[in-house]
Amino acid sequence: MDKYQVTERMKMLKRMLEDPEAEIFDVPSEVYKEVLNPTFDNDGFIHKYYLTDIVKDVIEALIEKGK
Repeated sequence: MDKYQVTERMKMLKRMLEDPEAEIFDVPSEVYKEVLNPTFDNDGFIHKYYLTDIVKDVIEALIEKGK
């Protein structure tokens, strides 16, 4: 995944977590915090190596779901 894909998937995940009608359960608080406040580079993108393994797994699952 390149930085464009990672940034887009993180935006999707953030929208899902902020949606009051979404049925998402058992999201650890550290994952929730990381998704809502990610680390950006100087150009405004999120790189995969900035993320924890669990968040990487979640966004990779979103990519697979979208195929």
